[in-house]
Amino acid sequence: MKRLIKFLAISFFIITALSGCKTKRVTQKSPLVNVSSNFILDQVVQSEFEFGTINAKLQASVDAPNQKNSFKINMRAQSDSLIWMSITPALGIEAARLLIQPDTLKYIDKLKNQYFIGDYSLLDSVFRYETRFSFMENLLIGNPVELLPEEKYSAYVEGLNYVLQTKVKRKIKKAFDISKGDMVEDTLYTDLDVVKEKKYEKAIDKLSEEDLIIKRYYVRADDFRISRTIIDDVLYKRTIVIKYDDYEDLDGVPFPRKISITATTPTETTRFDLEYSRIRTNENQGYPFKIPSKYEPLR
Repeated sequence: MKRLIKFLAISFFIITALSGCKTKRVTQKSPLVNVSSNFILDQVVQSEFEFGTINAKLQASVDAPNQKNSFKINMRAQSDSLIWMSITPALGIEAARLLIQPDTLKYIDKLKNQYFIGDYSLLDSVFRYETRFSFMENLLIGNPVELLPEEKYSAYVEGLNYVLQTKVKRKIKKAFDISKGDMVEDTLYTDLDVVKEKKYEKAIDKLSEEDLIIKRYYVRADDFRISRTIIDDVLYKRTIVIKYDDYEDLDGVPFPRKISITATTPTETTRFDLEYSRIRTNENQGYPFKIPSKYEPLR
C-alpha cells in the first residue's frame, strides 16, 4: 500500500509539472522538473517589469572597507532614458544629486561644491564591474542584468529556482578545478589556492573577455522573476552578487522591495542594501539637474 501511495504521488507531481510548462506560471512547490534553457529564457523575458516612469523613495546603506553609511534616496526614472537620484544622509540635508543617462553620468556633490560629467567609470569603480545604463536600470527594478539572448545558456534546478548559466569554457573549468557542485557557491574564488596558475594564464591568453565572464540567474519557478544573479569575472577574479527579496505586486508584476548588491575582489568586499518605502509609476514628473557656476570639477 505504501508503494502504491508513493507511486500515485509521484505520478501526480509529474503530470502537474508537465502541464505547468504550457503556461507562464509553474505552480508546483518542490521539487522542480528540468526544463530547457530556451523555455526559461522566454518566460523570464515575458515576466520582466515594464514601466513608463517611476517615482520612488528608498532607504540605502553601504558597507565598504573603512566606510559604513546609510542614507535616503529619492529616485525618478524614465524607461530606457534616464535615472535621477537625490541622496540625503541622516542629517536630512541633500548631499548629492545623480543623473544617469545611456551615454553619460552626471554627479553633483553639494557638500564639497564639486561635480562630475563623464562616462560610467565612476560607477564601475563602485560595483567592480563594467556597468552601463541597462545594467543600472534592470538592477533597480528586478529585471535580469546582462542577460543576452544571443548567449548560450545551460539550465538546471536548485531548490525552488531554475538556474540559467552561461556555458563555462573547458579551460576555465580546468584552471579553477570547477565541478557542477562548485557552482552553487556565490563566488568561484572562495579558495584562491585551488587556482591552477598555468592553466589560468593559458585560459586568459586563449579566451575572449566575454568567455571569461560567467553569469548565473536564479529564477523563481512560480513567476519567473529573478531571485539572485551572480556574475563572476574570471579575468580580474571578482564577483558581483545581486539578491532580490520581499516581492509585492506592482502594476500586475511581482516587484522586489529589497535589493542587495555585494561586490567581491580577492582583497575586499563591498555591500549595498536598498529598500523601497514607496513607489509609483507612470506619472508626469521633472528631473531637475543644474550645476552651480561656482562648483569645481571632481578630481
